[in-house]
Amino acid sequence: MLPTISERADRGHYMKQRSIFLLDPTAFGIIYNEQARRSIDELTLNDGVAYLAEDILGQPGAFEDVEIIFSGWDCPTMNEELLQALPNLKAFFYGAGSVRKLVTDAFWRRGILLTSSYRANATPVAEFTVAAIVFALKQVWTLNRQLISREPGMDRFQIAGAYHGSSVGIISLGAIGQLVCEKLYRMELDVMAYDPYAPAQLFEEYGVVRVDNLHELFSRCNVVSLHTPLLAETENMITGEHLRALPPGSTFINTSRGKIVTEREMVEVLGERNDIFAVLDVLADESDMSASPLARMPNVFLTPHISGSMGVECSRMGSFAVEECRRYLNGEPPLTPVTKQMCEMMA
Repeated sequence: MLPTISERADRGHYMKQRSIFLLDPTAFGIIYNEQARRSIDELTLNDGVAYLAEDILGQPGAFEDVEIIFSGWDCPTMNEELLQALPNLKAFFYGAGSVRKLVTDAFWRRGILLTSSYRANATPVAEFTVAAIVFALKQVWTLNRQLISREPGMDRFQIAGAYHGSSVGIISLGAIGQLVCEKLYRMELDVMAYDPYAPAQLFEEYGVVRVDNLHELFSRCNVVSLHTPLLAETENMITGEHLRALPPGSTFINTSRGKIVTEREMVEVLGERNDIFAVLDVLADESDMSASPLARMPNVFLTPHISGSMGVECSRMGSFAVEECRRYLNGEPPLTPVTKQMCEMMA
């Protein structure tokens, strides 16, 4: 057990705040590598143990002096009961993306600083997306299928290619959408975006043409990539009619959430039009992705939700949480603070 506040003062540790890890032990090992743990130990008083909600609730008074929490995947919901066991909690650094499932009204009433590493998680998704866009514009998957099956192939010189003159559509300019646009800007592609909530200066900053109608975006682009968060308002937002509007040879990419697309209609359209392609990293039901009819369609490239942080990429999120803590202790503004209003718009 770590020393109490008074004991720390007696031992000369009064300058350090006590912190704990609050997340699933497996996620703890993935997100917070040895370097991150050493940094946290230097910045705060931390015993290096990944706690669960039952650990805190099962030891009344043992966590009263905790002022900082480092968390991540499978974090417990911060309800009134858990918060009462953490009366001195001041800052919560979430080393992953969406925080919607962990926050409650009780959390917001306490005025606890909350940050998320969603921008760190946006990096691998954006990199995956840009790679998929390049492959799509080069017709990689279609040509591979034709090569293996010895079907008559398309004229290679009729391929759009990933350069000026090819059009890419981005749906939503959140953290991932912005990063994708930033990377595409250097490729001299014609980039368009649909986001009714994004300010005009955001489109200007990334050299993106604003399109106010989804149907128009689909009809004008060689590739359309979806980055909208899944909310009640965005469920089934992309319909079969949008996909039918794609020009011949175009590709639809979804690295966001499967339920944003009306999946039944997508299957129907892809079955009708073998000239368009779908790159899907997500489905509405991911319990057995191989059971989906999309897994057996020749014009679909399906991956098992891997565009986000995987393997060593996850440590980037932990490092981001450490940096947020360092800034907090130094009295500097957080990089990615999360407010109640922001949380309502997050996936």
